[in-house]
Amino acid sequence: MAKSRHLEQVLAHAANQLAATGARRPTEVLPLYKKFLKVEEHRLRLKHQAGGGGREICARRAELVDVLLQYVFGAAATATRRNGESGIALSLIALGGYGRGELNPFSDIDVMLLHHKGRKKISPHLEEMVQQVLYLLWDSGFKVGHSTHSIKDAIAQANRDMRTKTAMLESRFLAGDAELAREFREQFRSKCVEGYEREYVEMRMQDQVARHKKFGDSVYLQEPHVKSGCGGLRDYQNLLWMTYFKEGSLSTNQLVGKDWLSESDQRQIERAYEFLLRLRTDLHYATGRASDILHLNLQEQIAKRLNYSPRNGQLCSETLMREYYEHTRNIFRVTERITEQFVRGHVTSRTRSLFSFLPLVRPDKAPIGDSFFVRDTQLYPARRDVFRKDPGQMMQAFQLAQERALDPSPELADLLSRSLGQVTRTYQYARGPRDIFKAIQSRKGEVGRILRMMHRVDFLGRYIPEFGQLTCLVQHEFLHRYTADEHTLVCIDKLDALATTDDPKLIAYRRIFEQLDDPFVLYLALLLHDSGKAVGARRHSEASALFAQRVATRLQLSSEQRKSLILLVDHHLTLSMIAQQRNLDDPATVAELAGVVKNQKNLNALMLLTLADGQGTSGEAWSDWKESLVWELFHETSRYLADRKSYYEQTRIERESLQTAVAENLSPDYADEIDAHFDFMPDNYFRGNDVPEIVGHLKLFRSFIEHVSSQGEHPLASAVKWKSLPEQGHSVVSFCTWERERLLAKISGSFSVVPVNILTRGDNVVLSVFRVCDTKAGAVTDPRAFEMVDQTLRNALDDENFDFLPLIEKARRQSRSRLAPTIEFPTRIAMDNETHPAYTLIEIQAPDRLGLLYDILTCLDRENVSIALSRINTQDGAAIDTLYVVDRSTDAKITDPHRIRTIHDCLTSTILGGVTAKPT
Repeated sequence: MAKSRHLEQVLAHAANQLAATGARRPTEVLPLYKKFLKVEEHRLRLKHQAGGGGREICARRAELVDVLLQYVFGAAATATRRNGESGIALSLIALGGYGRGELNPFSDIDVMLLHHKGRKKISPHLEEMVQQVLYLLWDSGFKVGHSTHSIKDAIAQANRDMRTKTAMLESRFLAGDAELAREFREQFRSKCVEGYEREYVEMRMQDQVARHKKFGDSVYLQEPHVKSGCGGLRDYQNLLWMTYFKEGSLSTNQLVGKDWLSESDQRQIERAYEFLLRLRTDLHYATGRASDILHLNLQEQIAKRLNYSPRNGQLCSETLMREYYEHTRNIFRVTERITEQFVRGHVTSRTRSLFSFLPLVRPDKAPIGDSFFVRDTQLYPARRDVFRKDPGQMMQAFQLAQERALDPSPELADLLSRSLGQVTRTYQYARGPRDIFKAIQSRKGEVGRILRMMHRVDFLGRYIPEFGQLTCLVQHEFLHRYTADEHTLVCIDKLDALATTDDPKLIAYRRIFEQLDDPFVLYLALLLHDSGKAVGARRHSEASALFAQRVATRLQLSSEQRKSLILLVDHHLTLSMIAQQRNLDDPATVAELAGVVKNQKNLNALMLLTLADGQGTSGEAWSDWKESLVWELFHETSRYLADRKSYYEQTRIERESLQTAVAENLSPDYADEIDAHFDFMPDNYFRGNDVPEIVGHLKLFRSFIEHVSSQGEHPLASAVKWKSLPEQGHSVVSFCTWERERLLAKISGSFSVVPVNILTRGDNVVLSVFRVCDTKAGAVTDPRAFEMVDQTLRNALDDENFDFLPLIEKARRQSRSRLAPTIEFPTRIAMDNETHPAYTLIEIQAPDRLGLLYDILTCLDRENVSIALSRINTQDGAAIDTLYVVDRSTDAKITDPHRIRTIHDCLTSTILGGVTAKPT
């Protein structure tokens, strides 16, 4: 085979620099080898940066290592012979990826030193050769996998271990005795391949299933594993390894034209493999090591290094990742289909010559009309032209798969993919497919599997192009863990699961789902709820609603269905956002949501959509605490919708009856304290707390007053009570203390909080109720944490100039869970005087960090702003806070434009400054 120009340059360089080392051992002239490698590695890097292809750069690197090892092997052999040691037949063999001729910058170098059969003891000559080769590779910075075998030992080892057999399958002669290498290849094929075909294919498939499960079991992970993830390099290689066991060639060419692989599919997976090799090469260069996980904080950097540019409102990294998902999806789809056929043993007359070791499986088939038949729980097309003659049968195939719990056969999946041209605009408006599509989405608990089936062959995106725009669309958002299309399908899976769930936490949702008369609208709303993201709209819900209106017209929904669909899509975030950011004890909040949903039917559907969207986003997006807030708002809104007049009557505070109930649960000597408590506490306190909670707060007040009267070491220390609620995913911490400057800032400096309610009595005694969770969204139960918070707060309240900075810096160094977010999360600050009649709302979204809340509250304190109510949300690297505030001097809303600008600028500077505020 003709040498490449690059290889000729490498050989010339080696001849000039390495050939003159004479009889000296390679390890004695290590600097020469290192210099040679440094120059050639730099040349390869420049070639990659200039746009060199993935296969090309990997092949050139393998050639470079070939040249290096050939010189090392030759020099070592010469040196040992000159020392008077008798030589033996040795062969240096490349294995694995190196044997395949593919090396990324920091890939392992796998080699085998093969010696003559029958030698049980390693001779000094062989030992010297092994040391010279390995020591030079190690000292040059390579990670080396090595073994030394006789042919007999190598064959035995290959038959004991599948990974060894796979590595040897790609063996390639490098240097030494070529005849010994040829003999090994012949024996490997006759003793390790022939007769082991079925066993090897089954083991490779088991390995693939386990590997997919280990690395996320999805193509669409936000931080994918380029080598071993679904659709990654290993899936492509796995297909070739299985093909080799019969044909003896590591090429997809053997599969084309034999009923396994179409030419178009071959082009797709070959392009994908080329893309992944180039991406992995750059990933190695960017990290300076053998990296395979495409972390979020690397994606923008690598995208720019590979010359991606922003497009259609997407970041460079989003453009790169969309291309990544498209390529890996193609590899995954094609290799899954073909390997399934391998394992099932189904062959045709054209494929039997290729895999004749597989039995010709012909189980009975059950016809379904003239177009399909069922065999072994799979649906097959009766003939290859079934969809060309009647395109309506494409939708019918999916309905049959749903009704009879069938999977599409690989042949049907392939035929559907090849027939997508039949899904025209006329088809999208046709009554037949439309009615079937509605029927499919009207079967509770059975929709997600069929929509995934449609999407896998790209039918769903052709029939509903509004969804098709989401295919492989990257969402670099702080909570989303999937591409937009995968997120949508996961949401639908979550809704399906409610139909049969026995999970105690989900039974209430299941009851709502069972009452739903028209599941079609809800399923369609889920399918379209994020469709607006495809056009880069700032408020994607509004764009999604426009797309939903277009789909409603095309599918000819009734007027009622159309209104419900658009409402659900347009407001799919409303229930969750109001629950997390607004005061749920305020009847105006409930009335606002009721005005959106209009009726109980829509509220029920929105509740189910909110659950599915939250669960389908990521594990962190749907905590027990968030869920409790959503349920609270749901129940209050249901009461409002049932009888608006009665709701307002029920929400009026009946202080006398509540006060009587509290008095019945306390001793008579609490009478004066109960009177003061009910005189001074605001209405929202009594709406949000029941009798046991109020009783507990009064006991806490007494504990505080008694401590003040005792004149102990810390007479002004707060009275603190911790209560862990593991089933609700948080703990409640109640503080009672005197009102003082920067109180909330000092408390927040003592720990990170999830919603905060600060209620001040008129007698200058403050009751502060914090709901806090640990970094895993669970209740805080460690007594050491209780003590640390209590001690820090005690010290801070005793010292007006207490500096939290050293403590927070120490916590930052110790905590791994509070690192800066791995993606860019934009900082947004909004001040709103329209939402609430008495308070100005400050809404903050920013990357979270230790000390952020302390900084924000200190800033507001300096600006003479009082906080009446706070919703503090910290999740997965992002802080989402809503503060209800007034001007401290007037106890009224902050309306002056200049004042608003000053506060806004102060908050912006504080948040973006990234440094915990020092006391002033």
